[in-house]
This record gives sequence, C-alpha cells and structure tokens, in this order.
Amino acid sequence: MQINVRRIGLIDTEQFADELHNNDVNSADLNIAFGDVNAITALSDAVSDKTNWIASSSCLGAMSHLGTDLGDSFVHVMSLQNTQGAIGVASCDISNGNATELAGATIVTAMQRANRLGEMPSLVWIIQAPGQEEAVLDGVQTVLGNSVPIFGGSSADNAIEGKWVQFDGEHLYSNGLVIAAMYTEEPVSCYFSSGYTSTQTQAEVTAVEGRVIYTLDNKPAGEVYNHWLQEYGHPPLKPGSILSDSTYFPLGRHKGCKSDPIPLLSHPSKLNDDNSLELFATVKQGDILTLMQGEQHNLISRAAEVTEVVLRTHELNYETRPKGLLLVFCGGCMLAVKDQLETIHASILKKAQGLPFLVAFTFGEQGCFPDGKSRHGNLMISATVFG
Repeated sequence: MQINVRRIGLIDTEQFADELHNNDVNSADLNIAFGDVNAITALSDAVSDKTNWIASSSCLGAMSHLGTDLGDSFVHVMSLQNTQGAIGVASCDISNGNATELAGATIVTAMQRANRLGEMPSLVWIIQAPGQEEAVLDGVQTVLGNSVPIFGGSSADNAIEGKWVQFDGEHLYSNGLVIAAMYTEEPVSCYFSSGYTSTQTQAEVTAVEGRVIYTLDNKPAGEVYNHWLQEYGHPPLKPGSILSDSTYFPLGRHKGCKSDPIPLLSHPSKLNDDNSLELFATVKQGDILTLMQGEQHNLISRAAEVTEVVLRTHELNYETRPKGLLLVFCGGCMLAVKDQLETIHASILKKAQGLPFLVAFTFGEQGCFPDGKSRHGNLMISATVFG
C-alpha cells in the first residue's frame, strides 16, 4: 500500500484543477478529502474522473502534516494506492426516505462495487450529514452485523448553519451519505476515545423524543443540567444555543465491556423555553446519563495521545509501521481550543514521526467500542492507520 497526502489551495483555480489531476489522485483506489465548504464544493467542480472519493466539509477547514487551515481554503487529500484488495464507494441522499433502509442499500451497493458482495469488509468508512447518524449505523449493521468496525464523521460547516456538504467523486450532497467498503490485505488499526472524565453526577432519562430530552429523574431536563453546572461553579444557562457553553460538560453513556466501559458522549446543543434539552445525539428512555467534565489541556493533548495509542497498537499487533494516519477530531472540541491548533499540529507531527496524516473536524463521530459495536457520539476523537 502507498499513501500520499496533498494540500491544495483554492487561490489559483487553474492550478487547483491541475494538482487534482496528478498521478497520486488519479490512480488511487480511494481518495479521502476534507476542507471547508468552499474547498469541497470546488473539489466537486474540478473532479472529472470516476475515481473513488469520500469527501466532506470540515469545520474551519482541515489539517494534515502539510499544514493547518487558518483562514484560507484548502483541500487535504489522502490517496490510497496499491491497496492489494478492493474498495467500493456508494452514496445516497438521506433526505429522500428512511435513513436506515437507505444506509442498508448503500452499503450493499458499495460491496457490489468492490466485487465482494457476501464478504465482510475489513473496515467501513462513512461520511454523512448530521442528524440521522444512529439510523445510518442501524442500516449498515443490519447488513453487516457488529463484526465490521465502522468509523467516520459527520460533516461540518464553519458556523453550524447546516451548509455542510459531502462528495463521492460524482455527486455533491448537502444531506448525503457516502460509504466506503474497504477490503484490504494489509492491516488496519483503529481507536475511538472521548478524552473526558466522569463525575459522580448522573440521572435517568425519563422522557425523551429523539434528540430532545424532556425530563431527567422526572424533573425538567434543563433545570437538572443547570443545577449540575452550578454544582461545579458555573452559572445557569439561558434558553437558546448552549453548544459552546456545554463543551466542557457533555453527557456520557458508558458503553462497551462492562469491566472497562468507555463513555459515549452527547453534546447538549440547545436549551428550550420549556426546559427541554436538545442534543447532537439520540438517547433513549431509561438511559443513565453521567455528567462528564473536560479540561482544555486534555482537549489540546488528546490528538497526540490517540495517535500514540493507535501507532503502538498497530506496531505491537502487526510488527510493522503503518503507511498513513487518519484522525477525526470533534469540531466542537476544536472550536474550544482553536487558538492552540498550531500546538496540536506540532504534537501530532512529533508522534507521527514522518507518517503522512489527515485530520477532519466533524460535528459527530462514529467509531467502534471494545465490545465490537460501532456507535455515534459527540466530542469524540478517532484514529485509523492503514498498511
């Protein structure tokens, strides 16, 4: 396997198109790309071949070993060549019907395009618009079960305006799903983490509809959450968007192995006038939610930490160094520490030791837990290494 990463700027439109048609990109088995909305839109206009693409807009741009986007638009493209296996990409518009059924049909199409229908992929990588992540995972897992790790992220924009986009090499979506079914002869390793610590404060979800919690322990959810914040020295939040104010205090559900559960985080996004609480993830009645606590220094250091873990795991398991690293970093966490992006970039460079890498900043993260089940969460981070 060969992995190359390119960072292509939009300043010169002609040069942008020329760089997109270099041999690395044109001959790739799969191109994975991130950038801001303008960059991915320009990418969709410039791509003219039928190469497999799985691309998405990323909050305020993206990051790679070649640099960090701090204002200008760039597309960061990771090209996988000579994978000694097969990769199939398929997509759909998930606003056109039942998301679970559409996702199931889309993973089947991706497997067919890899000419491996009936064979379990090594890894499924997904990009989608925010909003129906759990339904999409249900659809994919209806076909594959829980034996195949599913990783990926939810598209983002710069101001949480719903202007995110997804691209499959042919179609540009605003509410799309793009799935890559990957069958690789060379090894792949993945790691999914939260980076937050659990408090002793928790409550049961007693009334909920989708992503809106009405009551916790039979009390108005907003009142309960505000009471928790006050216990930790923070003023109560007023109705409206609370996305930035809740970044350091998300809600966690402990999942995975009973002996060593991992918190799956849900990010409170809005406090409504009726004291209901909206999240960026779906919870169910009866779920026990724990107040989680994050620290700025942990958010700054976590990218380097997950890089170290996945590299060490890969090298121990396969006695080889991988060829490339793909990180999915929550956009909400990034916005909380965006003045430290250069520090984060330098820390990944140090751990990667010359390995090409690509980082996306997403509004939702998907990854696999120790029990083998892949789930959707917020404020999470994942690392995938190939080869």
